[in-house]
Amino acid sequence: MNKKEINKNENFQTEKRTLEELLFDLRKEKNWSYINIIQELNNLGISVDERQIKKWELGLEYPNTDMLYKFSTLYYFPVENFIMAKNNSYVEGMNSIHKTFIKWFCYFTGLSFKIGYATFFIILYGALIFAFFYFIEKCNLFMESRR
Repeated sequence: MNKKEINKNENFQTEKRTLEELLFDLRKEKNWSYINIIQELNNLGISVDERQIKKWELGLEYPNTDMLYKFSTLYYFPVENFIMAKNNSYVEGMNSIHKTFIKWFCYFTGLSFKIGYATFFIILYGALIFAFFYFIEKCNLFMESRR
């Protein structure tokens, strides 16, 4: 690891970061596509597909410790930071179960997490408004039938 890479990696504070954020940001910093990561991991003797990488970046699944060591080699990033980020992901996951639903929604639709998060709440509030008007309509029908 050269001095330039060490300085760049210091910009990635992992005290509060989740593993999915860290993996996504490291990939984007190198301007790599999923295909680039697959090729680099193949060079390290690991066979993965694009779906698996997307699941790791969305936090739907987490790589095992051996895979974290491979990512450490791939990105020239300390493995301790990957492990800390993985622990942060578990803690965050326990505190917010609704995000898991949003992550799966993003995985199946191909949306980014931010867009998926906004879309989820738009759909949720739209459903609440629909339910409210549906309830009012049913109340009106009930009241008319009682007359």
